[in-house]
Order: sequence, then structure tokens, then C-alpha cells
Amino acid sequence: MRGRRRDDHGSAPSSIEDTGSHRAQPRNAVAGTPLLRRLLYAVVILAVAFAVGGGAGFVWQKINPGKAATAARPATAPSGTAAAAGPSASASPAAGPGTTTAPVTVPADWVAVTDAKQRAKFSHPPGWNQRRDNTAVFFIEAPAGTASGSGTASGSGTATGGPRMIGVARVAATDQRAALKAVQDSEFATQPGFTQERSGQVTDTTAAPSQELVGSYLREGQRVTYVMRALSAGDAVYVLIARSSSAQADTATTLMASLRASFTPA
Repeated sequence: MRGRRRDDHGSAPSSIEDTGSHRAQPRNAVAGTPLLRRLLYAVVILAVAFAVGGGAGFVWQKINPGKAATAARPATAPSGTAAAAGPSASASPAAGPGTTTAPVTVPADWVAVTDAKQRAKFSHPPGWNQRRDNTAVFFIEAPAGTASGSGTASGSGTATGGPRMIGVARVAATDQRAALKAVQDSEFATQPGFTQERSGQVTDTTAAPSQELVGSYLREGQRVTYVMRALSAGDAVYVLIARSSSAQADTATTLMASLRASFTPA
């Protein structure tokens, strides 16, 4: 009996041990709580980061849609678009005074002449007055109200006559530029306000290369433009001359084209 009582009383320590084991269990639960909190914090931070990043991208597209669209396009444009945007490499420059590209015929009312001194055949507009010097033969339009053939006309522009003029000079030389300079020095270089505007090679209506010279000067207070073109023929160079008011410089170009179409060495 006593042994049984002892056994009964000895059960108390075992119950105390059980109670101790139950107290240790909350410690494990408390230890796991920081880990869960850290995982929860990480998830929340990632969610906030994704939300902020998406919102920033949306705002950037709204603020600057042009750059966003540019970034979305391919780095290289199609070849057809680039070709359309750039200037054409084969574009020809604008023609200057005295440059003729289209075929020209002699006006039907022009009068044909043969000049023995200059050894040339060509045509001139009707009613224009002739003037000759040691360098060339000229035909100059008559002043308004003057009958054709009356009065005198001057290639250098010192006598009566209109601003329009054509002329032909024959120079015993083989260098076209030298022939142009010789005629210019003789007829125009001494005039007031003289200016040489340009010179260079052009393609003649016969497809032969020729030199051309363009200048201007003051004639009776009015600026006029002259065009000279050199044509080689054997041991000589023919210099064709056309002149008009500088306010209508294209007229000199037209006169030169018609004169060239009518001209042949005699």
C-alpha cells in the first residue's frame, strides 16, 4: 500500500515535466514569427516596387509620347523612306544666263545675212540697225519711235539704240577663253560699272564643248547683261554675242540661242 501511495505521489513529478514541455512550445512559435514577418515585408516591398515602376512608365509615356514612339520604332528605316527623304544625287543645277538645253529654232521673221569681214552667216531680228567696228559686227534694236535703218548703233552702248543686241566676231586664235577675253576687253571692259559675272564651259547645241562668258555694265544709266559664247572653226574662234537689259536677263539667253541656231561659218 505504501508502495502504491508512493507511486501515486511520484506521479506528480511526471505531471510537472509535462507542464514544462507545454511551456517550451510557445517559445518555438515566437521564434518563427520574425521569419514570417520578413517574408511578408519582402513580398510587400516587391509589390510596391512593381507598382511604382509601372506607374512611372505610364507617366513617362503620357509626358513625352514622341520619344516613346521613337524608341519603339526600329533603329534603321526602310531604304525606300531614306531615299525619299534625301536629295537626289542626280539633280541637275539650275541653268544660268546663256545656258541653253532645249532645241531652239530660228524665229521665222529673222533676217539672214552674210558678213564677208567676219566670214559668218547668221540671222538677226527685223528692223535692227547694223553697227561695225574692228572687232565685230552688231545688230541693235532701234529706239522706240525710230524708223528701222535710221540713226547709228553701238556695240559698246554709247549711241542711240535699245538694250537688246546681237553680234558676231571672228578671232584668229585657237584658244576659246583667250578669244572671249579679247572681245570682252575690246567691247565691254571699259564701260562704266563693268562686272564679269561668270565664265566656264557649256555644252553647245551641237554637243561640242564651248566656253561661255557672262557680264554686265551700265549703258546710258541702265544695267545691261551680255552673254558671249565661243565656237572653234579651224584656226579661228567665233564669238557670238547677245545683250539685253539686266532686268530681263533671260532675254539675252533667248537671243543667244536663236543666234547660235542661225549661225554657220562662211
